Amino acid sequence: MSAHRFNEKMFFIAFLSILLFSSIVLFAQQDPRILLFQKADEAMQEAKEVQANLYSPTFYQEGQKSYEQADEDYKKNKNLEAIRNKIKDAEASFLKAVETTKLAQIHFEDCINARNDALEAEAPRLRQDDWENAELAFNHTLRTLEEGSVEKAKARAGKAEQLYRAVELEAIKANYLDETKVLLKEKAKELKKDVPITLQRAQDLLAKAEKMLVENRYDTDEARQLAQEAKYEVQHAIYLFESIQKIEETKKSYENILLESELPIKRIADQLDMNARFNQGADVPTLSIIEAVQKMQKETANLKQDLKDKEEQVIVLESQLGDLKSKEATLSMVMEQQKIAKDKYQKVEQSFTEEEAQVTRIGDQVVIRLYGLSFPVGQAIIKPEYFGLLGKVIKAIELYDDCGIAVEGHTDSWGGDKANQTLSTERAEAVREYLLSTASIDSARITAVGYGETKPIASNETTEGRRKNRRIEVVIHPKK
Repeated sequence: MSAHRFNEKMFFIAFLSILLFSSIVLFAQQDPRILLFQKADEAMQEAKEVQANLYSPTFYQEGQKSYEQADEDYKKNKNLEAIRNKIKDAEASFLKAVETTKLAQIHFEDCINARNDALEAEAPRLRQDDWENAELAFNHTLRTLEEGSVEKAKARAGKAEQLYRAVELEAIKANYLDETKVLLKEKAKELKKDVPITLQRAQDLLAKAEKMLVENRYDTDEARQLAQEAKYEVQHAIYLFESIQKIEETKKSYENILLESELPIKRIADQLDMNARFNQGADVPTLSIIEAVQKMQKETANLKQDLKDKEEQVIVLESQLGDLKSKEATLSMVMEQQKIAKDKYQKVEQSFTEEEAQVTRIGDQVVIRLYGLSFPVGQAIIKPEYFGLLGKVIKAIELYDDCGIAVEGHTDSWGGDKANQTLSTERAEAVREYLLSTASIDSARITAVGYGETKPIASNETTEGRRKNRRIEVVIHPKK
């Protein structure tokens, strides 16, 4: 063998020896605790992941106690066999906790859901004593399950579920009603003499809100709004009471009181360049202000549409290639199309009164919001009194040859989501069927869809806003 080959072989043997020695050193340096506690650590981790500390507190605590004792004995270098026994006890307790937790999640699903709902309603914060009673009943249920009495535990789970549902409802009521109840309790006695009407309105609203929460705690929109209205009326009553007290103290005349009441309306009228006159009372200038605001809203909508039209013209000019004549011809065509669309839109707009419908343009679409079309509560029946209004809709559609028509149903947020969705769809279908049966419209051109409460155009916090949200929209999609 050559000296070169011999040196290579010796180098390889030396490298393997170093590698083996390093592995032995690393193994020797590794904490033997990891191997000793490995299974117990895995069992404890599994118990934590399934929340066994909540659903099997006894077994979990026993496992934790054994684990901590084993860990402490290991640190003190005590008898290794005794440490191993404690580790085995910990592992066994954690595994029992996992098994019991899985049983609890199967047999007590309704109770656990009730607990989660109560937590979401902030029951521990809003109704602490009732929450603790429910927790105590739930813990008794779980300890009974740990003892192996499944049927007995099921019976106890039913009681715990009832307690959780009760505290959930009380927490929801507290969240919406407590502040107003406190106000009423503090002020009702002194308010009753001078402002009984406003006070009674607040009490009635509060009672109605509470009744709705009891009947359907998971659809809180209407109850929340009523509770807010009740709170407002209490605050309103307090303001009126204090105002009456000041009037009595200053001994203002009826004339002064009436003159002061006119000032806010006059200030608004001044901002609109209107000369408010009160010789016929406040109603006349108030209606004039409303009409002026509505006119401004309509002008704003028209200006927005005009701006879109101009933007479209600019886009056409920028995108066209070729000579100037070609550009002028294209622009003229676009402007002519816009004029035709605007003329048709104005005809539709002028055919409806403000009480009947609001007509708007959204791009190429013409949207007719039928505020004047009402349905019986919870129904999709079109009364004969609205046939004339729908006749105007038909005439509007006839202005657009071969257009697509979508009848959209919308509701406010009061009532259940599913019920609102169903009702809005049924009402849209009712209008579609009426249009098809009354006018010569190809059924393929007209669709009906319900959106429920998902597309509000106004606030659901006010009576007027909810009125606007309860609507049928007829959307005309003209051909370009």
